[in-house]
Amino acid sequence: TEGIREIMALTWIDVADTAIKIGLGSLITALSGIAILKKTQSHELNKDRISFELERVTERKEKYVEFLAQSQALVQKYLNASCSCQGEDYINYLRIYNEIQIISDDVIRISAYELLCSVNEFIVINKSGLEREMRNSIRKNVDSCVGKMQKLAQRDIEKFRTMQT
Repeated sequence: TEGIREIMALTWIDVADTAIKIGLGSLITALSGIAILKKTQSHELNKDRISFELERVTERKEKYVEFLAQSQALVQKYLNASCSCQGEDYINYLRIYNEIQIISDDVIRISAYELLCSVNEFIVINKSGLEREMRNSIRKNVDSCVGKMQKLAQRDIEKFRTMQT
């Protein structure tokens, strides 16, 4: 009977040992699964965030280019004439300006405002009696504002590239 008890005790210990090993194996597997899931979710969230930010940057870039191009086009169109500010070209210009005011940070907003004001000054002025030097001075102000806006827009777009790395 003692031999049977000894065998039973060893069998019970073997069963308990096996159960503990299975339990620990399951625990390790579960913890590994959780860690892998968290890592995968974190990667997906990061990928989604970058994709969203890329869309926003692309939108801003398109708006900046459109605003700058329209600024230069209006100046060229009204190089020797005055603008009544009621045409479709000017209304579209105001629309893109307002879009930039809504989607951009303050540095860009201020630069866009300065550019709008300088373009307005140039296109509405009566150029027929204006001295050449005065007209050139106003035009240089527009060009300066365009250059400033271009640089600030470039920096804004570059922020995304540095954020990615």
